[in-house]
Amino acid sequence: MPKARKRNAVKDWRVRMAATVDDITDTPVVKSAERVLRILEYFDDVQREARVTEIASHLKLPQSSTSALLQSLSHLGYLDYDRTQRTFLPTARVALLGTWLNEGPVHNGRLLRMMEEVSQQSHDTIILAVRNGIYSQYIHVIQATTPIRYHVPPASRRLVAWSATGFALLTHSSDEEIRGLVARTNAEMTKGHKPIDSRAVIASIRQTRRDGYFLSRELVSPGAGALAMPLPTDIERRNRPMAICISGVLGHIERRQKDLVALLQDTIGRYLLTT
Repeated sequence: MPKARKRNAVKDWRVRMAATVDDITDTPVVKSAERVLRILEYFDDVQREARVTEIASHLKLPQSSTSALLQSLSHLGYLDYDRTQRTFLPTARVALLGTWLNEGPVHNGRLLRMMEEVSQQSHDTIILAVRNGIYSQYIHVIQATTPIRYHVPPASRRLVAWSATGFALLTHSSDEEIRGLVARTNAEMTKGHKPIDSRAVIASIRQTRRDGYFLSRELVSPGAGALAMPLPTDIERRNRPMAICISGVLGHIERRQKDLVALLQDTIGRYLLTT
């Protein structure tokens, strides 16, 4: 490849949006509720103040309705408005929501500190996932710091029956439960999507149980790799399965596969398996 062409190819890869599966099923969502949560998730993603125009543009929402939602959240005490800078920022009221739900590593911050250490050492995107129906839902994302990377929005979803995090979340499920989940997923898919083979899903989950992790190769996003590992089941109030994932450009993940597995095993042991 000529040098100039190669430079352009790298530039195109520098920051790409990871693929989404939100169009696979027709799940009804109340728009106003979705927009409020997307606004709060946007602040969690950028971790700074933001103006109405920026938020509306990034979330592809009408500026008038975005402004109305931000003003309502400010009136209710969830956002603080700086009249001089004309910016909004979440208040402590947002931070305090849900603190009563969890104990142990989630409540005392060990889980998030573990993710931050994995991020600092790997520089890749770090994802915390839980199951939400037929989906693996990303409940916390630390974006990659590498020049060439994918951007994974918080609250992104992947099919739990066909994703690295999904396989990690299903390691404690029986073959019968997995077949039922695949059947439900195929039934809820919109037309045009290839049905999932339950035999392939069960084989991938068995591999995850055996190896302790799963490495997906372009399973969802072209050119992307994801290395997912199940977390101990006693770190969340209801003992729901949780998984951690290191995601990035496939070639970069493959070359460091052994090191990344060792990194996850070490940090999980130090942060979540010690008292």
